Amino acid sequence: MAFCTKCGAEISDNAAFCTSCGEPISNDKQKQPNDGSGVPTFTPPTPTFEPPKNEKPQFNGPACYYHKDEPAVAKCARCGKYICQDCFDNYGVSGGDYAGQALCYDCCQQLVAENVNELKRNKGKIMFQFILSIVGIVIGFIFGMSAGIESGDVGSGFVTGLICAGVGGVFLSALKAFFSLTWEVIKIAFAGQFGILTIFSIIFQIIVIVFKCIWITISNTFYYIKYLRETSGFIDSDTNALQQMKDYMEYTMIRNQNRGVDLETLLNQKSELADNSYARMVQEKGEEGAEAALRDCVATINENGEIIRSFNNRAA
Repeated sequence: MAFCTKCGAEISDNAAFCTSCGEPISNDKQKQPNDGSGVPTFTPPTPTFEPPKNEKPQFNGPACYYHKDEPAVAKCARCGKYICQDCFDNYGVSGGDYAGQALCYDCCQQLVAENVNELKRNKGKIMFQFILSIVGIVIGFIFGMSAGIESGDVGSGFVTGLICAGVGGVFLSALKAFFSLTWEVIKIAFAGQFGILTIFSIIFQIIVIVFKCIWITISNTFYYIKYLRETSGFIDSDTNALQQMKDYMEYTMIRNQNRGVDLETLLNQKSELADNSYARMVQEKGEEGAEAALRDCVATINENGEIIRSFNNRAA
């Protein structure tokens, strides 16, 4: 009696091949040693496991700067880095100097950071102007009320206080307008043309200046409040969008380096993905939902950029 050395199946003594696995049988391999009991012993071969090879895709031409296994489809218009289709689709701006052009992650991140810094600078300027306006309004109102109280008429003092508050809100502009009017009056007086019509003209111009100051103070106050509130929201949304873009790049780079490994395994093995907002979003919403959220972030950044540019002239 003989046994196959590969699979251990019983074979006939004159067999040339194992009828079970097809292994060729030689005479010196047909007889197996036994353990003294007459029963042949058989040690099966140790199984070996080879994991599937993580083959890198082959392509001609340059690779993406961030995803080394992906072919480049464009160059960043700002720094010249090669980027893949995924980077090309997800990073870029629709306004400004690089509108509609290919941008890499680093340059897009820098542009967003510049937007946030510009928003903060503009917010600081508006806050300073608002504080000056509030101080002028308060001083003007106190001055007007004091004048009314001294005259013994509290009601007219309140009205005078409101008028003076309106002028005080744009005190520097009002002062400039009054100095300009005074200079015109002086020139008329030296020209010898000063008369009753000049007096009526001066009174009319003073009234126009006062009402103009009141209107500007009111409109500026609403503008300052609106701008400061919206700018704070723009800063928060751009900052959050920028963080999501960072998380997305980190996520794609880790996935690119670990092809064929599922996300759950990566989250357990890669501690850098533990706090990654994009990885969590993929878990909750799936790849398509996470990509849609990222597109919303890019759209938000572009919208905020347009708003920044529209506010620049007034904020300067």
